[in-house]
Amino acid sequence: MSTKKVSKQDKLEAENLMEEVQEIISPCIKCGMCKSFCPVFKTLREEHHSPRGKAVILSEKILDKVLFQCNLCKACEVRCPLNIKVCDAIKKAREAMVLKGHELKQNKEMITNIRKTNNPFGNDPEKSKDKLYCC
Repeated sequence: MSTKKVSKQDKLEAENLMEEVQEIISPCIKCGMCKSFCPVFKTLREEHHSPRGKAVILSEKILDKVLFQCNLCKACEVRCPLNIKVCDAIKKAREAMVLKGHELKQNKEMITNIRKTNNPFGNDPEKSKDKLYCC
């Protein structure tokens, strides 16, 4: 994770975002109903990768790269008995991380690739034009 110099404005905006995150996740009762439906948790089988684990991390105001290990599919939100918008909280926390100067190298590369080639992998669209493998 890279760190950059952060302006006062960015720090303030990040703090405001984290307040919004707290408002979103504070009703969470940590029941775990979300866990079994999360594809990331199903694969990695570690509590901090579950929506509940991320809610705990966020409630402690910790910004960690684990927040980028969520595909924002909203399966957790569908199963949440309190209808907590976990994905909204994670998106805001990710934005706060970037504003605070903590960017993942992979994300920076993906953004650069999208800007250059219109795809996250950096493939030249002209070279792969005739290589379409689907129905």
